Amino acid sequence: MKEQGFRGRLIRLVTFLAGVYFFLEFLLPKSVLEAAGVADLHDEISNGFIVVGTMAFGLGIINLFRVHGTRVVFRRRDWLYSAALLSGLVLMMTVTGQDWLNSLSVTERNRECRHLGKFAEVIVEDSTNGREDVPPRTYRINKLHEAVEVTIKNISLEHEKAIKTLSQSLEEVSLVRLQELTKELNEAILLTDGITADDLAADEQILLLGRRITEVGVIFEKILRIQYEHSTGNKLYLFFFEGLFVSLGSAMFSLLGVYIASAAYRAFRIRSVESLLMMLAAVVVMLGQISFYEYVSEDLPNIRQWLLEVPNTAAFRAIKIGAMIAGLVMAFRMWFSIESESFSSRRGQ
Repeated sequence: MKEQGFRGRLIRLVTFLAGVYFFLEFLLPKSVLEAAGVADLHDEISNGFIVVGTMAFGLGIINLFRVHGTRVVFRRRDWLYSAALLSGLVLMMTVTGQDWLNSLSVTERNRECRHLGKFAEVIVEDSTNGREDVPPRTYRINKLHEAVEVTIKNISLEHEKAIKTLSQSLEEVSLVRLQELTKELNEAILLTDGITADDLAADEQILLLGRRITEVGVIFEKILRIQYEHSTGNKLYLFFFEGLFVSLGSAMFSLLGVYIASAAYRAFRIRSVESLLMMLAAVVVMLGQISFYEYVSEDLPNIRQWLLEVPNTAAFRAIKIGAMIAGLVMAFRMWFSIESESFSSRRGQ
């Protein structure tokens, strides 16, 4: 019990100090924070809290597997629903992870080419400024030229493989686009290969080489983007997310529409002055929305707009103010660790 009490007090203390820090950081001017030496550490402190917060996702996944996995293993009541939940979780995480890795591979070569282009600019800049704490200019130029040659060779090999794969599976429009990009890539590669090591004595040629290799990376990324869009991993992701998840969500909200219609019917039954006003406002708004309102009255759109902008806005602002006050109260309850009885000394009694 003593250990549990100490743990609860420690959690309360850490929560309170974190709340005090962010409260003061929001109120105090920047000059005071800089004088206290906190301004430079604020980003690191915020990132630390973000890291701690992201751990909750991992704990949530572990908790899902513990609760629903136990239900599946021991075949408890409604274990089929738990099996469907875990299967969907694992399947979607696998497909999404593979799709994420594929999207990273699309930009990898372009990122490498951009780094080489930036390196060419750095060589010229260091040479112009006369920096002596870097390797010799000739050595860096040779390394740049070697890296460009290796990158061009790798891009050419990967391009041949991509063409063989895509030429058999693309429709006519995408195939024409692929052929245009292939032509642009071959021209860019020829222009890049045309700059020899002897030409790199001039700064203009070094910068030109950087621009050419950057252009090669941009064009090749467009080709890889086409390959990615027609890959099996991306099609699986689109099938599970847009084909199943979005469709199931639409089905759920369509079922909720029935309950909304039922609630609207009950709300619009005229039993008092308030319900009469609500019914009249709803009728005016609906009549002002339809295209043949002029058969009823030409002033309906203006009345509808006034109802939406004045009384309706005032009501929503009142709701928003109430929600903000409730959020502030909840924030103070969390700050002082009274949002639940998780750490209360009377827990379990």
